[in-house]
Amino acid sequence: MTLPTTHTERPRRARMPLSIWIVAVVLPLLVGLVAVAVQLAWLPELPEQIVVHWGPDGPDGYGPVWSTTVLTASVILGLVVMFAAILSIPRGAAPTAIHKFLAVTSLAVSLLLGVGVTATLGIQRGLDDLSQVPDITPWMLVAFLAALVAGVVAWFLLPKAVTPVTDPQEAAPLRLSPGERSVWIADTRLSGSAFVVIMLTVGLALVATVFAVVVSDGQGWPVLFVPLLLLVVCGAGIAWRVRVDPAGITVRSRPFGWPRTSIPASEIAAVQTSQVDPLAEFGGWGWRWAPGRNFGVISRGGEAIEVTRRDGRRFTVTVDDAETGAALLAAYAGGSPAA
Repeated sequence: MTLPTTHTERPRRARMPLSIWIVAVVLPLLVGLVAVAVQLAWLPELPEQIVVHWGPDGPDGYGPVWSTTVLTASVILGLVVMFAAILSIPRGAAPTAIHKFLAVTSLAVSLLLGVGVTATLGIQRGLDDLSQVPDITPWMLVAFLAALVAGVVAWFLLPKAVTPVTDPQEAAPLRLSPGERSVWIADTRLSGSAFVVIMLTVGLALVATVFAVVVSDGQGWPVLFVPLLLLVVCGAGIAWRVRVDPAGITVRSRPFGWPRTSIPASEIAAVQTSQVDPLAEFGGWGWRWAPGRNFGVISRGGEAIEVTRRDGRRFTVTVDDAETGAALLAAYAGGSPAA
């Protein structure tokens, strides 16, 4: 027989401290505004064509003077929106170390971009011959140090990270009649908010690469494969099918069928259920690996089946009605006949 699927209540959405939002959103936006304002003030002093890329031998890419300002504004804004969307998703205790890391990264990347790109314009003011553009390396080091110092300071000023409370429950084996064979099948997919975040990331990468190709007169066209690859990888992690049967547990991507993992019942030492916070415990969604947690298919926050193999490796999959699936898997792993 096929077992029914039920739904349980998920943890409430986390309430991030105001300081997290200041570091992740407010300060990066201020950095972007200041950088754009300075760049606009310098436009009258700059040539119509400027250096937009430096290679090992010096300047090797050129573009219109407005290109770096547009790039600075759009990328910083896109990054801030992306980090804000990610930080609005978590449920449970906050802020965890991952939440702090995301907030600090938002500020550091904005500073690195804002200072670095603005410096590339500043060294070109008043030049008629672009071959005389100074080396950008010292200014990139300044940008990197500014981002590093700001990130470290922000980390220690933010509230102390909390540890997610996980209370795995050993699954009680489902009682099966002699000769009875049951199959439990459930589908799990990314939550709407996680899907939006991933699409924002892919969209930001696509816009940035297209912009780079256009500005460079098509010379950088190979970078277009980066967002396309991201799209394929993300597409393979949107929806999953979980199946528990006498052979064990199988989790595979839909509709591609890959990636997939199968764990034979004979290799399972323990089956538990738990509540999972994707960001705090696995750093995101999809096919994930995390220290101490090993691999997992994390489509959203909430209930999950946790499987521990006999060699100590662990596998986690978030899915509705995890209790029923875990109970049936525990029955087969505990020695119920498989044939």
